[in-house]
Amino acid sequence: MSLLITNAGIAASIKAGELGVSYKITHIAIGLDGYLPTVGQTTLKNEVARKALSRGSAPALGQLHFEAVFDDNSEFEGKEIGYYLEDGTLFAVDSRNGEIMSLKRTNTIITEAFELNLSGSNISNITVEIMGTQYATESVAGIAKIITNAQVDECIDDTAFLTIKKLKRAFDVPSIISKLVENLWLSIAKRVCPVGVPLPWGSDVAPEGFAIHKGQAFDLVASPELAKLYPDGVIPDMRGLAIVGKEDNELVLAYEEGQVKEHGHDGSTASSTDLGGKNADIAGEHIHSTNGRGSNYTGSWGASWANDKNKHAPGINVGGNTYTYTNSSVVNTGGAHTHTVSIGSHVHNVMIALFGAAKNTIDHRKFNWIVRLA
Repeated sequence: MSLLITNAGIAASIKAGELGVSYKITHIAIGLDGYLPTVGQTTLKNEVARKALSRGSAPALGQLHFEAVFDDNSEFEGKEIGYYLEDGTLFAVDSRNGEIMSLKRTNTIITEAFELNLSGSNISNITVEIMGTQYATESVAGIAKIITNAQVDECIDDTAFLTIKKLKRAFDVPSIISKLVENLWLSIAKRVCPVGVPLPWGSDVAPEGFAIHKGQAFDLVASPELAKLYPDGVIPDMRGLAIVGKEDNELVLAYEEGQVKEHGHDGSTASSTDLGGKNADIAGEHIHSTNGRGSNYTGSWGASWANDKNKHAPGINVGGNTYTYTNSSVVNTGGAHTHTVSIGSHVHNVMIALFGAAKNTIDHRKFNWIVRLA
């Protein structure tokens, strides 16, 4: 390393010592020429950029640390570095006979760090001062300023940076949560679950930003995405309903009454049967008799009856206009005979008893259908 303290730097140190004060390095300069420095130098040979220190420290006796941010549109291959005091005096020069020590391209921002070791000299009253402190921003590199709790709550400062602890606090700030929901979650939700998708919800109270499907009107202006699906401004009533995939020739969102699929019941059909006639067994021979008035009875009747033999019953003897009636005379004798019953053709009606509930169901659990308002 060919770092060299100039005569001007030594003179400034002596003068400061006589006065009992410290002197300060405040700027770093970069040049394009490479060479071996000399003690008589008061400037760089080909300076192209000079910046105030953005950071500096003295980590140990005789050791100095510097940082400077070069954020303009300049472009260079730095081969000489100059350390300047607050009064503009070139305190020290570093050049390595053509070696590139700093490189910057147009439209880039670089932060250069420099180390100055004075342990081999008798200079002890030099200090480092940061002039025009450069804080890091979205476009400029520099010192990272940690955000305060108040700045987190206000959400208006873009020059400070969040630590993990402050980030955790930020998640409790309503305005940040609102922005995260609006800009991040809703964008993701649109891809994962588009507005209008019915979702099962296990409560009678819809979560914030959602509505239960129960046939109610909604604000078309406040929920433009939902309005694209339901332009009439009414959320379909889904209470007690399930969702079924539509066929290609069916109308989307159409309502259809529940029906039972066509089917039959075994043994529910009755056919006609001709049973013909049925004959009783041959039997039943018997005699009919009458009870007399004593053992015998004689009487008389008119001539008309006496001449009409057809009116005589068996067991009655007729003579002229008189008759004799014998006790227990047989009136009529019936022989063995059969009786025929005609049954004929007939049918029987079958009654299937009612069974089940008022409608077809499956094992299920009740949920509300909800939809996101957006």
